[in-house]
Parts: sequence; structure tokens; C-alpha cells
Amino acid sequence: MIAEASAGGSPLDALGINGLAFISQLISFIIVLVLLGKFVLPRILQILDKRQAIIREGIENAEKARQDLAEATARAEHIIIDASRQAQEIIDRATKSAEQVARQIEEEARIRAEQINQQQIARIQQEVNRARQELSREVVNLSIEVASKVISRSMNTKDNRRFVEEFVVASDNARNN
Repeated sequence: MIAEASAGGSPLDALGINGLAFISQLISFIIVLVLLGKFVLPRILQILDKRQAIIREGIENAEKARQDLAEATARAEHIIIDASRQAQEIIDRATKSAEQVARQIEEEARIRAEQINQQQIARIQQEVNRARQELSREVVNLSIEVASKVISRSMNTKDNRRFVEEFVVASDNARNN
């Protein structure tokens, strides 16, 4: 083949390429390339730039949302910690208040019990005084009775002793009752 090409044909003919068709296709390719470069390529680059800007904006928005989420999480944790601290303070104050109220109730109960105790002691004292007065009346009555018996009869020493002993026994019995 190379021998034939050197004998009278062009080197492209030796390769099986039609030179005229090749040149026309090359010119068509260059024209299409220039037209694409002048009209289509700027439009494609413009669309690619818009898409790149949209993607960049989406990434920036995602990063901003991630930062906002981190800040919101930190604020929420801070709020939870503050709420927990405040709840503990409220519990502590309520506990102290309850303890104070309990102490106050105990003190009031102790004072009331002491008052009741004093009233009972005063009542007992009144009963003792009344019993003593009654015992004194009984002693006086017995004394008057014994004296009237002694006066009404003439007594000897033996009778006198016996009356005194009866008087003492009677007064002891009155005291014990």
C-alpha cells in the first residue's frame, strides 16, 4: 500500500482516508467548535456557575444550621442546668420551711401540753385543798363531838384515854378516805 501511495497517490489515500472529505469534516468541526465556544459554552458555564453558587449557598446554610443547632443545644443545656439548680433551691427552701413549721408545731404542742399539765396540777391542788378543808371540818366536827361527849359525861382517865384514841383513829380514817 505504501508503495502505491508513493506511486501516485497522496499519503492519506494510502491510509484509506479521503483527503477532501477529511478537510471538509475538519472545517465543519472547527466551525462547530467555534460556534459552541461562542454561544453554547458561555451558557453552559453560566449554568455551572449558578449551580456552583447554589451548592455553595446550600453548604453555607447547612454549616450555619449546624452552628445554630450547636448554639441552641448549648442554650438548652444551660436552661436545663439553671432549671435544675432552681428546682434544687426550691426543694431546699421547702425542706427548710417544712422543718421550721414542724419545729413550730412541736413547740406549740409542747407549750399546749405544758399548759394542760399546769391546769391539771392546779386542779389537783384545788382537790387537795378541798380535801384538806373537808378533813379539817371533819376533825373539827369530831373534836366538837368528842368534847361534847367528854363534857356530857364525867370521865375518868381511862375513859379519857379511850376517847382520845378513838378520836385519833377516826381522824386517821378520815384522812385515808
